[in-house]
Amino acid sequence: MDKQEDALREFGRRLTQLREEQGLSVAELASRTGLDPLVIRSMEAGERNIHLTTIFRLAVGLGVEPVELLASL
Repeated sequence: MDKQEDALREFGRRLTQLREEQGLSVAELASRTGLDPLVIRSMEAGERNIHLTTIFRLAVGLGVEPVELLASL
């Protein structure tokens, strides 16, 4: 496993953690961000590379600063 794959998995764990801390389902976060629920699931599983604009959309949907999603990387 390389560092990029590790980073994607860690990002996914952090995304899941923040979503669950707020009691949001994947569908609710999808509604808040305009992202497809399948896309969010694949990000949470560490299977999808994430664009910077997507990080900002997720941060807005979660009501956090983008750095909160990247804190564990």
